[in-house]
Amino acid sequence: MKKKNRKTSRHTLLLNKRMMDRLLLPSFVLGLLLGLIWWWSNFMDTTIIENGNNAWIAVSAFVALSFTLLAFVTRRMAYVQAYNTHLRIVTPFLRLNISYKRIRNTHPADFHQLFPANRASWAQTRFLAPFYGMTAVIVEMHSFPISPKLLRLFLPSQMFSKNAEGLVLLVPEWMKLSTDIDTYRGVWLQKQGRGHRYSFSYA
Repeated sequence: MKKKNRKTSRHTLLLNKRMMDRLLLPSFVLGLLLGLIWWWSNFMDTTIIENGNNAWIAVSAFVALSFTLLAFVTRRMAYVQAYNTHLRIVTPFLRLNISYKRIRNTHPADFHQLFPANRASWAQTRFLAPFYGMTAVIVEMHSFPISPKLLRLFLPSQMFSKNAEGLVLLVPEWMKLSTDIDTYRGVWLQKQGRGHRYSFSYA
């Protein structure tokens, strides 16, 4: 009988959620404005745009509002979850399984030290401001399961470690995620006959 692949709870990836949250208001306002322009041009005596452009305005409004709905629905869909054989990272457009064989070690780090505000642009500082003072879990790997260039199309740049090949996982409960990974990876290593050849520190 096939052995059940045990798993832990899901941990929301805060950087992805922040990215979607910041897109909600601009896309909604844009869609609402375009919709208002379309309505005014079709039902009021005053002409704002040429009649030939009404269809394009309507389509643009629909696209913007659809993107708003997509951002709202997917804002909490990005998460990381530890299984008994691998670590899984899921976003609305990506499902990535990282075998424990690829993981070198895991350790916590001060997010502010990873991305200092004095070295970031004004826009980056505003994006990261809610996370300064939080702790992230760094997962260092021997190699990525797929090309890092491809991964960067689906994950925020701040999820990639600058000091080593690996990922920066910022979640609401970093200690819980750390425990999940540590426990499952430790059991996996023991089953491989390799013992606890990994490092983890709460310092």
